[in-house]
Amino acid sequence: MDREDRNPGITAHMSAYISIRRHELGLSLDQVAERSGSSKAHIWALEHRKSKNPTLWLILALCDALQCSLNSLIGVDVSQPMFSEKEMALIDAHRRIFTGVRHETGA
Repeated sequence: MDREDRNPGITAHMSAYISIRRHELGLSLDQVAERSGSSKAHIWALEHRKSKNPTLWLILALCDALQCSLNSLIGVDVSQPMFSEKEMALIDAHRRIFTGVRHETGA
């Protein structure tokens, strides 16, 4: 049974990045597998978008193996949380309410 790809954009970026970065460093599939504690077949599958939704532990191990940041590997800036428009509206409403309450109480 094929697992659903929860984020095809990240999967596409990561597969290309692993291959490009591996070649930049002159590493074989075996070397990346050994450095990341994975198998050659799994690294190949990641490069070819056959493996989806790798574990956080593997992603972090790949960052070490490929000498790169998490942002570079997945192609997303993870330093700030990502919120939907609805979530941002809720946060803004909460801030307005909280700010109003603070001013009313003199805090």
